[in-house]
Amino acid sequence: MAQLLDNATKIPNYQLTVSLEAQTVSDNQGFHATFDVDPFRKFCLIEGLDDIGLTLRHEAALDTYEAKHDEATWLKAK
Repeated sequence: MAQLLDNATKIPNYQLTVSLEAQTVSDNQGFHATFDVDPFRKFCLIEGLDDIGLTLRHEAALDTYEAKHDEATWLKAK
């Protein structure tokens, strides 16, 4: 990490590439490294999903559940 930061400050047009999909870090000086990412966290980052986004992926099922729940509550109130 220190070497990469040093390169970024001293080498003109220094380029560092981080690929979440490939789980690699490389630069234009020959550096290459891999890193591990939890598969679920990787999916969330690539898809741009936060907790709300993850929940909304199930919006249709939630709507169905809520409609049934509302109907059952209404029938009990009668």
